[in-house]
Amino acid sequence: MSNPFLQLDNPEPWGPGSFEMAEPLIEAVAIRPGMRVLEVGAGSGQIAVALAKHWNVTVFTLEPWFGGERIQWLAAREGVFERVIALKQRAEQLAFAEATFDAVISIGSFEMIRDQRSAALAQMVRVAKPGARVGIAEPMCLAAPIPPDVAALDRAGNLQFQEHFRSTEWNAELFRAAGLVITEQRNFPEALAWWDKYAAIRLMGEKQKPERDLIAADRGRWLTLGMVVGAKPRG
Repeated sequence: MSNPFLQLDNPEPWGPGSFEMAEPLIEAVAIRPGMRVLEVGAGSGQIAVALAKHWNVTVFTLEPWFGGERIQWLAAREGVFERVIALKQRAEQLAFAEATFDAVISIGSFEMIRDQRSAALAQMVRVAKPGARVGIAEPMCLAAPIPPDVAALDRAGNLQFQEHFRSTEWNAELFRAAGLVITEQRNFPEALAWWDKYAAIRLMGEKQKPERDLIAADRGRWLTLGMVVGAKPRG
């Protein structure tokens, strides 16, 4: 199967590499037909809809800020209305029973939870079935100090990248502390190209200039895109 995330009509990525990272994460989390999947952070809803349509799974996707009307409309248009359930709910306050989901994923959203990441991950683990995998793929930083010029651009533009982004090592340790066994941890070697692609497509206005300037200045010295996946122990 060709990568459906790279063949979307009118793609609306909410972050760099969102669609490029989706298939590698789905493979690492071992999603199979018939599963019930929780997606933390719906964005445009295109990932949840493509996942339901091409992998034949049911996706519960969280959109705490904007609600799910547009996502449900998109799901209906693509013929998967009954297998995409958009919920206005936060990851750190999940209203699901324990062991509800066969897999839990988050693409480009987990970093937005900031100081509540530990609480959110605890909930994500709680609702995962024993043996299920929990995985994130998102903007991260390298495990090195941020270059002073990049830090200055971050502060000047009030982008708060330093508050949001963490390394794969940091996230892996968070996963271990939540009781998960790490099954995959890596930075994407294509990260710089994906950041540049995102800047060219989504950051062309004057309002987005501070973020565009930071990406142009960094050149992979600190910014990256990474994935961390952990398995919930059985028994």
